[in-house]
Amino acid sequence: MNEEHLNPILENRMRDFQAGRIQCAETVLTVMAEYYGWKDRAIPRVATAFGGGIAAMQDACGAYTGGAMVIGMLMGRDEPGGDREPAVAACKALRAFICEGYGGADCRDIVGKMDFVAQREAFRGEGGKHQTVCEPLVEAVCRYLADAHPRAAMT
Repeated sequence: MNEEHLNPILENRMRDFQAGRIQCAETVLTVMAEYYGWKDRAIPRVATAFGGGIAAMQDACGAYTGGAMVIGMLMGRDEPGGDREPAVAACKALRAFICEGYGGADCRDIVGKMDFVAQREAFRGEGGKHQTVCEPLVEAVCRYLADAHPRAAMT
């Protein structure tokens, strides 16, 4: 990983994430898009509904789905019928990384069952799950992706 390239991007986007201007899936996708030099107006639009476990329903973790989008951009097939196994294997490895460190890959498993609207202050407030769990997880996923798929390999 090229930390001197990743760190300033991560710091900048994490400020947006901490302030609630972007959510977990958008953060992972935008950090990594900037890291890899992707310019596409679909980023972060494609990730917008994935935060909070897809539409704040606490299903698949937004950091995981954002990471899966990054993997698709890196390794997805260009043609119908093309080989999808590299992307599938990379996604499974990302899921294993998240499960090992955070106890699952669903938002409810990671932060506990909660209503993000009704419990907004408890979730986003000082010492809440957003700060203590989600922020470190988003950063860890970005670093994992940069380690597993270095920029040099993309050029």
